[in-house]
Amino acid sequence: MKNFISNWVICIATLFMIMVKPCYAQTTGYRPSFNNTNLLWYKDSATDWNEALPIGNGFIGAMVFGNIQQEHLQLNENTLYSGEPSLVYKKVVITPTFDSVVGMIRNHKNAEAEEFIRKNWLGRLHHNYEPLGDLYLDFDQHGAITNYGRELDLEKAIIKISYQQNGVVYTREIFASNPDRSIIIRLRADKPGALNFKANLSSIHPTSKQSAVNNNTIILKGQAPGYAERRSFAEMEKWKDEYKHPELYDSLGKRKFDKRVLYGDEIGGLGMFFESRLKVISGDGSLSAGLNGLTVKKASEVILVLVAATSYNGWQKSPSREGVDPSAKNEKTITSASKKSYQSLLAAHLTDYTKLFGRVTLDLGGKSTASGLPTDQRIIAFKNNPDNALASLLFQYGRYLMIAGSRAGGQPNNLQGIWNKEVLPPWNSGYTININTEMNYWPAEITNLSECMAPLFTMVKEVAESGRETAKNMYGRKRGWVVHHNVSIWRETYPNDNSPRASFWLMAGGWFSSHFWEHYLFTGDLNFLRTQAYPLMKGAAEFYADWLVENDKKQLVTPVSTSPENNFTTVDKQISSVSMGGTMDMAIIRELFQRTIDASEILKIDESLRNELKDKLARLLPFKIGARGQLQEWQDDYQEPEPQHRHISHLYGLYPGNQITQHATPELFNAVAKSLEIRGDGATGWSMGWKINTWARLLQGDHAYKIIQNLFTPVAFGGVKNNAGGLYMNLLDACPPFQIDGNFGYTSGLAEMLLQSQAGFIQLLPALPSVWPEGKVTGLMARGNFKVDMQWKNRKISSGVITSLQGGNCRLRTSVPVKIEGVKSNLAEGENPNPLFRFIFPGKPEKSAGTAVTTLPNVKYFTIDFKTEIGKSYHFIAE
Repeated sequence: MKNFISNWVICIATLFMIMVKPCYAQTTGYRPSFNNTNLLWYKDSATDWNEALPIGNGFIGAMVFGNIQQEHLQLNENTLYSGEPSLVYKKVVITPTFDSVVGMIRNHKNAEAEEFIRKNWLGRLHHNYEPLGDLYLDFDQHGAITNYGRELDLEKAIIKISYQQNGVVYTREIFASNPDRSIIIRLRADKPGALNFKANLSSIHPTSKQSAVNNNTIILKGQAPGYAERRSFAEMEKWKDEYKHPELYDSLGKRKFDKRVLYGDEIGGLGMFFESRLKVISGDGSLSAGLNGLTVKKASEVILVLVAATSYNGWQKSPSREGVDPSAKNEKTITSASKKSYQSLLAAHLTDYTKLFGRVTLDLGGKSTASGLPTDQRIIAFKNNPDNALASLLFQYGRYLMIAGSRAGGQPNNLQGIWNKEVLPPWNSGYTININTEMNYWPAEITNLSECMAPLFTMVKEVAESGRETAKNMYGRKRGWVVHHNVSIWRETYPNDNSPRASFWLMAGGWFSSHFWEHYLFTGDLNFLRTQAYPLMKGAAEFYADWLVENDKKQLVTPVSTSPENNFTTVDKQISSVSMGGTMDMAIIRELFQRTIDASEILKIDESLRNELKDKLARLLPFKIGARGQLQEWQDDYQEPEPQHRHISHLYGLYPGNQITQHATPELFNAVAKSLEIRGDGATGWSMGWKINTWARLLQGDHAYKIIQNLFTPVAFGGVKNNAGGLYMNLLDACPPFQIDGNFGYTSGLAEMLLQSQAGFIQLLPALPSVWPEGKVTGLMARGNFKVDMQWKNRKISSGVITSLQGGNCRLRTSVPVKIEGVKSNLAEGENPNPLFRFIFPGKPEKSAGTAVTTLPNVKYFTIDFKTEIGKSYHFIAE
C-alpha cells in the first residue's frame, strides 16, 4: 500500500524530472489560444509516453507527443491482439476433483485446497492487446523556438501544437474522426514555402514493412505475434506449467525457443495481419513518396489522413486463415476521406463528438491561483491549493476518454482504453473483469454516454456464448454461462494461471449482468431488456443456481470462493484465499437473482425459473458484521494479513450495487464505513477511483474529496512499481503503471457525489464536499430516465430542472425542501410506482406520500413525489 515515504519519493522524483527535463522550447509568454476550462495544455513537448496526449475514434487511437523536430504518433487499432481462437487454452475440468476440494474447505484445510486448485484448476494467461505502429514526422526546419504550446481541447477532441521558429508560426491540428474512421492531421506555416518534412510509418513488430503508392501515400503492413507470453520462463517452470505452453515447450518440457513472442513461421503462420496508410489529401509544395517515406517540400499547408485496419473477422475465426483484408478496408476508408475537404472532415467530427460530449457541463465554482498554470504544474499544486476547475477537468477527461475509446461497432475499453505501446503490456492490456473492466463503464450511464456501452454489451454476449461451453465442459454440464477474471478479444472464459486468489473467480457473469439491468433502469428500453439484458441475466443466474451448495447452517453459498485478490489467515494460522460463500459472491448472486426475477415478471416469462430463483434467493447466506464492526469479507470472520488491501470487493452491495443503503440497512451501512476505514485512504490509482465512489455512496463528501486529493498525486513517468497511485502529467491514471480504469472511476465517483438514484429516489447533492460550496451541473442522468440540471449555493441545492424522458413518477430527495413549479405532489402512500425506480435490498422499501421528511443520524431529508409526462421539463427551486 502507499505509505508516507513512497508518497514523498514519487513527488520528489516527479518534481526533479520536471526541473531537469530537456528544454525543447523557449516558452516565455505562451498561453492557451482561447479561454477554455476543458483544456489540457503544456509549455513543452512530451518526452515520454505518459506525457503524450491521447486521441481516438473508438477504433483507432494515437498518443501524440508534440515534439518540434520529430512529431510522433504512437498508433493502436482496437482489434489488434496476439494469438488466435485455436490457441485459447481450454484443458481444465474440475468435476472429478470437485467433491475433494469442497471437502478440504469444509474441513478448514483452505491452504491445502488453494494449492490443489493452483496446480489442477487453472489454465494460462489470455492473449495480449498489441500496438500497431508509429508515425514519425521529421521536420526540416532549424533555429531557436519561442511560444511553444501543446493543447488537448476536450470540447472539440482536437490536439493543437504551435510554436514560432525563425519568424514563422507553425501549427499542427490533430483529431480522430469517428464518422470518417481516420486520424486527420493539418500542418501549417504562416509563411509560404516554410513547411518541409518527411513522414514515415514503422512498427515494433519485426514483420512490418513500409511501402509507397501513387506518390502521395505510404503503407505499413505487418503481422502481430501468433503467440506472445507475458509470463517468464522462470515463472512457468516454477509452477510446472510447461505442458500448458506447447508453443514454447516440447513434450518433454524442454524449451523450443529462447524467446516468448513468436511471429509468422515460428508459430505456423498464425497471427493477425494489420495495415496502416498515410495519405496527403491536399496541400501545396512538392510531394514524393518511396520506400524511405513521404516527403513534402516548400509547403504552407498539408492535410494528412491516416487509417488503420486488421484482419480480425470475429472472435471465433482465425485472422490468418479466415480474416478480412485490411487493405481493402483501408482503401475504402481513405478513398472516402480523400474526397472531402479539411473543413468537411472537421465539421463531421465536431458534429459527431460534440453531440456526446456536450451533453454534460460542470462548474464546481471557486477560484485557484493555479488555474492559469499549465496542466502539469496544476497537478503538482493540487494538494496544497484546491483547484476545483482541475477537478472538473479530470471529470470531463474521463468522458472524453470514454468517447475516444468506446464506440458502437468497436471493442470496449480495455485496461488501457485503446492506447498501448508494448508487445507484452502490463496485465496483457486485456479485460480484467473482477473490477477493472466494469469500472471502465461506471460513468457511461450517469454522465449521459449511454451509447458508449454498446461495445461492452457486444463483448458480454460473445463471452456468454464462449462461457456456455466452459460451463458445460469445465463445470460438468452446468446450465447457463460462466467466465473467470480475464478476457481478450478471443473471449477466453477459462481461468488464468498462477494464483487462485485472482484467477479462480467466476462472478463476472453476474457483475456484467448488472450493467445490462442498469442500462434498462437508466433508459427504460423495454426491448433492450427483452432481447439483450434478460437472456444474459437468465444464463448467468442459471449457472449460479447450479453452482450453489449448502453450508453447515443449510444456507446456500458458493462452494469454492475467492475475494479478489485478497488473502486471509486460516484457523490454523496459514495464509489462504479460498473459502466458501465469500461476501462478494453472495452479493452478486443475491442481486442477480432478484433482478432476474424482476425482469421475468416484467416480461411475463419463465415462471418456473422465477420460482426456482425465489426459493434459492430466500436461502442465500446473508451479509454478516465482524468483530471489528466491519462488513465481513468472508463467511467466517477471518483476519487479514494485508488489512489495507487495494480491493474492496466485499463492499459490492453498497457500490456498485444497491443492497446496502442508509435508510434500509443502517447497520450494514455503518459496517461498510468501518471496512473502508480499515482499508485506509491510500491505494493504487484505480483503487482510489473505486473508493471515491464508495465514500460518495456513504454520503461522506469530504472523505470522498480526501481520496480525490490523494489521486492528484503526481507520478513520475516510467511508473514507480509500488502501490502508490496517482496521475501522470497527461492526467492518465497511474496504477502505476498506466491503467485507464482510475480515470473512469474518478469520473463516476464525482458524478455520484452530485447525484444518486440507486435507492428508489433521485438524491441531489448527496455527498457534496465543503470545498465545492457552490456550482452547477447540467445533463447528468438518473435511473428512471430523468435528466438533471441543477445549481447550488452554500452547499445547498438552489434550483434546477428535471427532464422526464420516460414519464412516470419521480421521487426526489434533497437536504432542503424544494418546490416543483406547477406540480402538486398527491400520490398515495406506497412503494414508488415507477417500475424503473425498483430497488432491491433486505429491508422494507421507503414509502412516501406527497412530501415526506426523513430524519437520519445527523441529517434531515425532504422527499417529494410527482407525476411526470414524457419529454416534459420540471423546474424546481429551494423553498
